[in-house]
Amino acid sequence: MDPETLAYAGKLLLGPEWQRPMARLLGPHHPAGARDSLDPRLVQRWASGERPIPAWVAHVLAHLLDDRADVYRMRVRECEVTAEYLRIPRLAEMPREDEE
Repeated sequence: MDPETLAYAGKLLLGPEWQRPMARLLGPHHPAGARDSLDPRLVQRWASGERPIPAWVAHVLAHLLDDRADVYRMRVRECEVTAEYLRIPRLAEMPREDEE
């Protein structure tokens, strides 16, 4: 993984200020054992190209992006179903004969 891909994945998952939140996000997935957070400076060094990005980071980010995509797909479907529901005329909303 290169720094540009790391930044792109970070922005997709966490927004424009992604580096510090990514340190917290990756902490529980560290291969040497879960921790609350990585050192945010380590993520900054990966992003700058100063340090190589370990392979486990790409694997974890891919999994997290898949999870996020699943959530978005579900939300899209909920939006579609709700929009369709709103298009169906309701008996209570239809004008009665004496109101026409």
